[in-house]
Amino acid sequence: MWAVRYLLILALLVVVLGFAVLNSSQKVSIFMPDREIPAVPLTLIILCAFCVGILVSFVLTIAQSLKMSAEMRSSRKRVQHLEMELAALRNRSLEDIDKLEESEVKHE
Repeated sequence: MWAVRYLLILALLVVVLGFAVLNSSQKVSIFMPDREIPAVPLTLIILCAFCVGILVSFVLTIAQSLKMSAEMRSSRKRVQHLEMELAALRNRSLEDIDKLEESEVKHE
């Protein structure tokens, strides 16, 4: 599976580099409300957009990872508590269980 992933990444890099080489002479102007940036290479704009996308996905992945680790930590604490409770119930004698059942019957 890892080989397929690396082959796909390599193919994507070849396509991106080919696109950059074929469009290296292409220049565009960027218009903003307060100014204009003339003659910016198209490949630079695409590369900047790609980097911004990577940063955004990185931040979202970190946030998701922190959330999942917090959930795992609380789940581990709950499992540990339930295992202790189960061990305590297993260590009870049969007489204690009979007394507990008798007291439940009397309350009904």
